[in-house]
Amino acid sequence: MSTWDLAIFNEDANVDFLDDLADMDHEETVEAVRDACLLALDKDNATDEELLNGQAAATIAAIWAGAPYSAGEIADTHSFIRASSVELDEKLVDAAVAILEDIDSEQDVDQFIEALS
Repeated sequence: MSTWDLAIFNEDANVDFLDDLADMDHEETVEAVRDACLLALDKDNATDEELLNGQAAATIAAIWAGAPYSAGEIADTHSFIRASSVELDEKLVDAAVAILEDIDSEQDVDQFIEALS
């Protein structure tokens, strides 16, 4: 199993991002994940923090789509990660896939991309 989710969720910028998402209601969380993905797509204008938040958001979207994850403790703390009733629209799925396909890491993100496909 990949540890990509554990690595990206533990990035300093994403610890705060996950905490912010935890304070939102369900619809706000989904919208914030979508917004983070869309911001990160504009790599030339996004800050490093926005890029990291986008990678975390894309990973969350993949988990919502059924990707297995290894960050169980983080998911226990941030229960929205395990939400099973999230409808993923095409725009969010396309953005998340593009972000995950662009990750330059030794971590394996294929299972997250596959879940979104």
